[in-house]
Amino acid sequence: MKVQILQNELELLGLISEGNEHAFRKIFNHYSDRLYTYAFRITDNEELAEEIVMDAFMKIWCNRVELSMVNRFDSYLYAIVRNHAFTAIKRRAHESLIINQLSLTKTEYQDCTEDTIVYNEYQHILSNAVNQLPPQQRLVYSLSRDEGLKYDEIADQLNLSKNTVKAHLKKALCTLRIVFSNLMVFAIGILFFLG
Repeated sequence: MKVQILQNELELLGLISEGNEHAFRKIFNHYSDRLYTYAFRITDNEELAEEIVMDAFMKIWCNRVELSMVNRFDSYLYAIVRNHAFTAIKRRAHESLIINQLSLTKTEYQDCTEDTIVYNEYQHILSNAVNQLPPQQRLVYSLSRDEGLKYDEIADQLNLSKNTVKAHLKKALCTLRIVFSNLMVFAIGILFFLG
């Protein structure tokens, strides 16, 4: 995908590698809309596409000292977004599979006290992880995941900017993904045991 290059892009990239936030903002403003469109075409999910673009730019900022080694910055950006999108799709599919398997396990073994205890423990661990989040992250997470509100709706309800809502949700999801990955290992062990 061909993207118009900023005339002073190499200069901006040099400034970014030195930690210049103003230059970073210019690059972000130049590319973010197109990258969002690209991520949305892959994922067909607005919020996920926004998260992917933010993750991509976070990666650029965290690895900014390596920008001098990048020959085609636009191609580099699109590759990061594509890789993040495919990883996100796989992760969501895997999470859904585990949740569905746990739901089926609970239904199939409804009368079995031991299985009910295991399922309840899983829910308890996840609930505790959510409760350990900082208050604002916990509230944003709850409104997004439990009530199904979009970024704009949460921002209006909490009188926050949309970007602040995104940042809180991103931090919450980062924390919960770590917990969830540990729970998936637990769940796979249980499924193996019950299977």
